Amino acid sequence: MRTSRGTKNGMTAALAAGILAAFAASAAAQTSDAAQMVPQEIRDRGTLTVGSQQTFPPVEFKKPDEAVVSGASASLLHEIAKRLGLELEYIHGEYASLIPGLESKRFDMASGGISDTEEREQKVDFVNYMMSGGSILVRAADNDKYKTIADFCGGTVAMLLGSNTILAALDKANAECEAAGKSKFTVEQLPSAPDAKAQLDLGRVDGYLGDFPALVYFVSNAPGAYAVAGGNYILTPYITSWAFAKDNAELRDAVQKVTQEMLEDGTYVKLLGDWGLDGGALPEITLNLPASKRN
Repeated sequence: MRTSRGTKNGMTAALAAGILAAFAASAAAQTSDAAQMVPQEIRDRGTLTVGSQQTFPPVEFKKPDEAVVSGASASLLHEIAKRLGLELEYIHGEYASLIPGLESKRFDMASGGISDTEEREQKVDFVNYMMSGGSILVRAADNDKYKTIADFCGGTVAMLLGSNTILAALDKANAECEAAGKSKFTVEQLPSAPDAKAQLDLGRVDGYLGDFPALVYFVSNAPGAYAVAGGNYILTPYITSWAFAKDNAELRDAVQKVTQEMLEDGTYVKLLGDWGLDGGALPEITLNLPASKRN
């Protein structure tokens, strides 16, 4: 069959128009209506600044010899920033300094394993993005000795400074040790996850209490060295969240809206799944809904 030059040109033009239309639709899909909700000062600046400790794999961390921040939260935030028409910029801060950093306007939002609690909601607001919980990392050689927190009575455990949710659960567990006629365990609070894990490596503590996803990451990256007490024991459940200053509701709502859109189009679960954390996906991206208020 012969095709005239005019017909060919028409087909080519139509094909090109179709490609351009598809490209435009794809580009439009990357920009959310939520971009208009972002405060003007942030839009003018063109960057979304995030305070983070950056030592919390696989949620938010720097790989050896790499300057970029990786992890499930980082992947989500890069996509969120993109859809809001912004660049993402991380600012390092120790875990205990993240909420004060928000209050002093050092960054726009805080990330890196912060859990939403009713107490913290008195100071900041939260966008909830992942179910998690506090578990206990032990040396593999001690795996049979420790199944629950009760097995640490009389021993020593390490945790992150500022992890108030875990500390409250430990206080309750210590009261139960005493009620059972056992000695309380000692709690060492340290500034970062690597510091706490180092104390476990040196034999100075019997267990390190941290977020279950991070502990699973440690186990998978050092086969035969560590184990999670009880396999998947959860001392206390909580909701991993991004935090915002109370007077920054516009940004909070923009981030919530675009993350909900990512949940609905499948991007949210995919990005969590890239880090093996899709099991922690929430059915809805909520505001200020900690584990204590959930069924």
